[in-house]
Amino acid sequence: MTMKRFADLFAGTICLTIILATGCASPRQADNAKARRQLALDLAEHDTAKAVPALTILLQDDNVLVRRAAVHSLAVHGQTGRDALHQALCENSDEQTRRMALQLLCQNRRPDDCLDFLETALSDQSLPVRVYAATFLASEQPATGRRQQLLQKASHDEEQAVRLLVMRAIWPFHCDAVLLRDRQDWDHDVVVKERHPLPETGWKIAIDNDVQGHIRNWFKSDFDDSAWTDIEIAKYWEPQGINHDGFAWYRGTFKAPAKPARFNAAELLFGGVDECAWVWLNGVYIGDHDLGPMGWNLPFSLDVTKVLKWGEDNQLTVRVHDSNLGGGIWKPITLEILE
Repeated sequence: MTMKRFADLFAGTICLTIILATGCASPRQADNAKARRQLALDLAEHDTAKAVPALTILLQDDNVLVRRAAVHSLAVHGQTGRDALHQALCENSDEQTRRMALQLLCQNRRPDDCLDFLETALSDQSLPVRVYAATFLASEQPATGRRQQLLQKASHDEEQAVRLLVMRAIWPFHCDAVLLRDRQDWDHDVVVKERHPLPETGWKIAIDNDVQGHIRNWFKSDFDDSAWTDIEIAKYWEPQGINHDGFAWYRGTFKAPAKPARFNAAELLFGGVDECAWVWLNGVYIGDHDLGPMGWNLPFSLDVTKVLKWGEDNQLTVRVHDSNLGGGIWKPITLEILE
């Protein structure tokens, strides 16, 4: 053993002796950060009644490595250690220490077993702490009861990163339809037999600041959108007076052609939505285009074969999210009949 290592261990032993004897100590009683870190690690193996108060003191150390060691040692001291970690999550001034405390409180446990800790973390001033809490809350599906309530709370977070993460976890709409060209049982060429552009005028739009449009049934075919703002598609919404980054909903109608005598599928082709889209036809959810900012200029198709009303008016609702710059349904929408 080197003299330096011996000196560090000796300093840690002296500090440990003082702490265990008196039950209190200042964070600087060891002669350097390395010795204090070693002390924190050693306290993992000592009596809980004496070790936990000492580790609680070391949680206030000005060295991040000492704080990390104290957090890890507290985690092995059963319920008493968890209580101290929960207190650190509530009160510690260092966000990294709070996040580590939360992570260890939730380690090897299910979300429903950690709801007190997660509820505390959702109110934390640190974004990384709230993101970890929201991610863990959403890690098991379905979410019910109190966990569902906490996810709803997180869906109103001031930071978009948290809101989007939670929204994807609690989103109640799903679609199993597969495009004709993507079906594993289809080994024929896909040919576009007919193209019918949807009207670019006559649409309505509403801003969804609190991300509750789907709760308010804005997607239903009989929803009254008469109070919404007039807008056109195939144009960004900003030049039309919608200066908004976030969620907004489009609603419009189009008349489908008569049903062909022969066809294999019907699809809606979106030339471009900046940047994400969730789509309903006649009140039925038909899918999404949710690639984040990278999807703003990518065309996408959604199958409407079983939902389209041939020869009749069809109601189309598109929920759009834009994070910056231009937003909206900025390219045409086309109904394609495939064979």
